[in-house]
Amino acid sequence: MSVIYGLENVDAADTECAVAIGVFDGVHWGHRAIFEQLLRIARERGLTSAALTFDRHPTEILSPTRAPQYISTLDQRIEMIESIGVDKVIVAEFNHELAGLSRDEFVNTILVNNLRARQVVVGSNFRFGKGREGDTRYLIEVASKVGIGVSIVPSVIVDGGPASSTRIRALISRGDVAEAAKLLGRRFALRGTVVRGQQIGRTLGFPTANLHVSPRQVIPARGVYVVESVIGATTYSGLCNIGNRPTFVGLQDTIEVHYSDFEGDVYGATLDVVFCRRLRDEMAFESPEKLVEQIKRDLENKG
Repeated sequence: MSVIYGLENVDAADTECAVAIGVFDGVHWGHRAIFEQLLRIARERGLTSAALTFDRHPTEILSPTRAPQYISTLDQRIEMIESIGVDKVIVAEFNHELAGLSRDEFVNTILVNNLRARQVVVGSNFRFGKGREGDTRYLIEVASKVGIGVSIVPSVIVDGGPASSTRIRALISRGDVAEAAKLLGRRFALRGTVVRGQQIGRTLGFPTANLHVSPRQVIPARGVYVVESVIGATTYSGLCNIGNRPTFVGLQDTIEVHYSDFEGDVYGATLDVVFCRRLRDEMAFESPEKLVEQIKRDLENKG
């Protein structure tokens, strides 16, 4: 799969394509249904399959105070789209210029001129053009005039509701990572960089990796979780504590991961922490010794 950053870098000589359009944050079951339709149409029509996504959520430009946090980083999003089998991903910079295109300009400039699209695949809630003036009905109408077919994919229903990024963010934010996994089609993974902390875990006999993530990422609610990570070629299971470690007064919120079977230095490394289930709330203990006893119980209970 090829990745192209910037619409201006799309080669005008590229082959015609079938393109799915969206932010695709989390690449959940609803998004996967769109990509399945995209791949089927591309095979049937002999077209290149492409995903047009954006470097940020449109609301970061249009209404910053309402901008949602991200389920996945841009890199994670691209990797997941690649794993589905899409031929190429175009990452467009969402800026005021793009936001200012009318619905007709979006079709003629982006779909016709930039992408050479012959088929567009979108979800039923897709909106486009300045002020979100274009909807799927209008897209079908205007695209047909320039020889572009349009396929609208309905929402995927999971446990009585749509698999949506909004719903998944809410579940993760309250710590229900197991329910979020049902909508994602996989476990939620938080990607960050391992940084040096205050070494408290090491003094207790449970060294931890402190994870630094973007402030734009959605973080599970405070508590202790069973997690796993692939380090090198090995999958390690362990515990993740999210919170301010109330046993030790005056500490800031952290994301700390302990893998009981891992020995090594991962400082500066990028780590994906995969959340399996929530084990318990964050708790304050009367002494470090009581905390150590609880950590031992948590390790026994993690399964």
